Amino acid sequence: MKGRLQRTLKRAVRLRDMAVITSDDLLQIDADGYQEVRRSATRARNDGQAAFVCDHCGFPVYAPREPNTRLPFWRHHKGAPRSCPWWTGEPGSTDAVSASQFQGAQESPLHLRVKNLVAELLNADPLTEPGSVVVDEYVVCGESRRRPDVRATYDGKPIAIEIQLATTQIPIIVAREDFYQREGRHLIWLTWNFVPVERAHLLTALEDIFYSHNKNLFSLDDEVVAECLARKAFLVRAFWEHGSGWNSKITALPELEWPPSGLPYAVAPPPPWHMGFRARWLAATTNGGTPWSLRRDLLADLAERLNEDAIDATALEEADMGALLNAILSFVEGKPVGSAQRNLSEVINTFLSSERRHRFARIMRKVISITTGPDILDKPSVAAKFARAMEDAQDAPDSMVGKAALLLFPELFQKRKLTT
Repeated sequence: MKGRLQRTLKRAVRLRDMAVITSDDLLQIDADGYQEVRRSATRARNDGQAAFVCDHCGFPVYAPREPNTRLPFWRHHKGAPRSCPWWTGEPGSTDAVSASQFQGAQESPLHLRVKNLVAELLNADPLTEPGSVVVDEYVVCGESRRRPDVRATYDGKPIAIEIQLATTQIPIIVAREDFYQREGRHLIWLTWNFVPVERAHLLTALEDIFYSHNKNLFSLDDEVVAECLARKAFLVRAFWEHGSGWNSKITALPELEWPPSGLPYAVAPPPPWHMGFRARWLAATTNGGTPWSLRRDLLADLAERLNEDAIDATALEEADMGALLNAILSFVEGKPVGSAQRNLSEVINTFLSSERRHRFARIMRKVISITTGPDILDKPSVAAKFARAMEDAQDAPDSMVGKAALLLFPELFQKRKLTT
């Protein structure tokens, strides 16, 4: 029975905020959201912690994909109590799964050839520090060590190149990324002869490194190798897919973006719509508020995104959506937005001084509890304002304003009830 899915694990709890995520919710999460769940669970597990736990037995869980359908599901980590009615069986260990791929060898002939080819190409590039190219030798950082496929000092940067051809487990991917981050070495995941496919059919391991590189993939192929040799430069083919099909270009490493935290990338994805909207709103807003001429256009954009016949810019304006936005953004940004108030306590006290905004008290209490914690809520003046405001009827998540808040601030409200 080992390894088989025994029962359905119906609900998991995200310990960071105690949000309950059902198995049905997991199926509805988009690719970006799923990757966040996947990495959070993995990073916590690697650190000996838990990000998500079974809502029945409290044992740590993660969200792999079912091999045939590629649909995610909640699964207990190894060692979960068999007495749990939702027990999902004993998963194989990461080492066992890795070893089974090549009958225990853990390296294919193609992997070996690509690794040595990368070393040859780096040695031929004048930007590579002479003598710095090392293949398959351990790097030690504190009590941990890793053996990168190839490491070098390139254009003044210490780099590690890991060849990704097989189905590497996410714990291995995340552990390597965290190790090189601690060591101050830039990691590049590199595959061979990548052929673009629909994102839904992308190998899970390639999808993982795609997200590692800010939604980019790096590959070598015979054409790139020929150009490397002709130019005496280490080049890669960069692929990116930001919702409108795959694009690619051959690029040199110095042309990449090298963020101080995270892996390099060639082309950054556009920000999510809600982040772009928030940036535009902040740019249009001063201490005196958001001018109507700009506010009207922004609210019209928000109304169009909500896509309901009864919602337009006028309806949002009449609902005081602009004031609510500035109040929420004040706590998200950690400073007053659209207000001349001196601090956040003054922001919320002034906001709730208007009776027409009392219906937003439940929303704002949730915002404050997540962004700043209980300190502000426990202040006598603020507590009194909330006590009075909560006596009035409150906007629900399915109200016009509730839907707008969920759309614009998913990190605050997604899978949370505003009644908390």
